[in-house]
Amino acid sequence: MGNLWPKVIGRTLGLLACAVLLGWLIGRMTLALLAATLVILVWQLFQLYRLERWLREDFHVQPPTTAPLRPSATWKTVYQGAFRLRQRSRKRKRKLSRIIKQFRMAAAALPDAIVVLSDDDEVLWRNKAAQDLLGLSARRDIGLPVTSLVRHPQLVAFLNQRTYESSVEFPSPVNADLILSVRIKPYGKKQRLLLATDISRVHRLEQIRRDFVANVSHELRTPLTVVSGYLETLLDHDDAQIAHWQQPLRRMQQQSNRMLRIIEDLLMLSRLETQIEGPPQRPVDVPAMLRAIAEDAIAFSGERGHQIHVEAEQTLWLIGCEQELRSAFSNLAFNAVRYTPDGGHIAIRWFTNECGAHLEVEDDGEGIAPQHIPRLTERFYRLDRGRHRERGGTGLGLAIVKHVINNHNGQLRINSLVGIGSIFTCDFPPQRQMQAKGKPSAVATEGH
Repeated sequence: MGNLWPKVIGRTLGLLACAVLLGWLIGRMTLALLAATLVILVWQLFQLYRLERWLREDFHVQPPTTAPLRPSATWKTVYQGAFRLRQRSRKRKRKLSRIIKQFRMAAAALPDAIVVLSDDDEVLWRNKAAQDLLGLSARRDIGLPVTSLVRHPQLVAFLNQRTYESSVEFPSPVNADLILSVRIKPYGKKQRLLLATDISRVHRLEQIRRDFVANVSHELRTPLTVVSGYLETLLDHDDAQIAHWQQPLRRMQQQSNRMLRIIEDLLMLSRLETQIEGPPQRPVDVPAMLRAIAEDAIAFSGERGHQIHVEAEQTLWLIGCEQELRSAFSNLAFNAVRYTPDGGHIAIRWFTNECGAHLEVEDDGEGIAPQHIPRLTERFYRLDRGRHRERGGTGLGLAIVKHVINNHNGQLRINSLVGIGSIFTCDFPPQRQMQAKGKPSAVATEGH
């Protein structure tokens, strides 16, 4: 290749020199040069025409390097270089085609539905499971919006919100007995992956668990109530023979009352989990509720002398279920009393900002290690079982709080530092808040 261009230049100059000599001999030098230049130009144009036709029509065959009108060494090199590039390109395409085929075979074998969506929610591709679970057809539905093919309100709302950190569950449009969990994963350039998993078995097991807990709780509540009633009667009796049994009877009464509280919490959780519709849409006077909860927390603190301070925007109310909100807020307040040392400070704040309404319960108690925070809302999760049982907790309070806040479209946040204290924050969206009229903007109360 390096020795090729000197030969091309030499041939061109030799041709022009012959034209000059011929023109000098016949006395027409300009005409001879023009004729030689025209011959060179026509030859190059012809070679370009052959190359363009070969690239367009016969690129898959060997380049035309033989007679008649065999190309020069320069053009032969161009043909061969283009042919080698074509061969390498075809090899890469065959390799990519095999990889794509293997990927599609693997995707088709997955039990989960996979659907590739455009930025406008149009179906670009789907695997076989998408037909079995979502009813999507490869021939009929490609290029159509997925919201017009799977017309479930929850899926439509999930796609429209354009935030895909969570998932959505709804019955399969093909078989109503199947429950699907759908997630969206953005990837590439304005494309998204819709993943639908059949969670029917998990859903049935969860339903069995909820039914079992609810049934057992109902069955246990009646005998425990009877036992607790008889124990209270015995403790109130003035018989001298019973006086020797006062201490064990009181321990029995404490444990039976604790079991009753656990059962009540389990029944509350069962109701929260099994309710199909959201909480009632009624205005709730949260400031008044917090004042009542603070008074109960002060009574619960008793001789421990906690300082409980309430600061609330008096006109800020919430749309929801008063009973559920009271249960959640009181759980947070009572937990602060349980795990704050004697004489500690507890602050309850109710305020609003551009993000919505917020309830904060802050204490200067023992604090929580970071590794425990993600699991605090699990049922019966305890940092210290002995200490928790000693302080009368059921292990279900924060699980109830989480369910209530979720049912009100909110979020529970927990920030804590060991030895400094904890802040439990309930965030509610702006559409849940409302402003009451004719009341002061804020109120602050404090109790000991």
